[in-house]
Amino acid sequence: MSYQVDSACYSTAIAAAQVSAAKSQGSIVQAGGESYMVSVSAVTSSSITYAFTPVASGSAFTVATAYSAQPCNMLGASDGMAMAWAIAAAWIGVYSIMFIARALRGETGGDYGNA
Repeated sequence: MSYQVDSACYSTAIAAAQVSAAKSQGSIVQAGGESYMVSVSAVTSSSITYAFTPVASGSAFTVATAYSAQPCNMLGASDGMAMAWAIAAAWIGVYSIMFIARALRGETGGDYGNA
């Protein structure tokens, strides 16, 4: 089973968690009126632990958050083929209805389409 983060799929839940955690690495956040730099201190397949280091003054702290890897739901070649056949069937259906309507009006003579 593969796991999705943004527009990419990863083979393991830990790889997906690492990519998710890396997106926050180095960002600056506000907490309690102080600015903190975010770093990742631990990553498992079910949790990410962030370390917050004060930019100016204050004390450092860590926060462990639960992480749930999402299954990869990106479209594949088989999905594309299914959609292509559905579109082709719709076009064939429209052509058939138009042909039947023209046949009922008697517009399907030997010179059909010629000026």
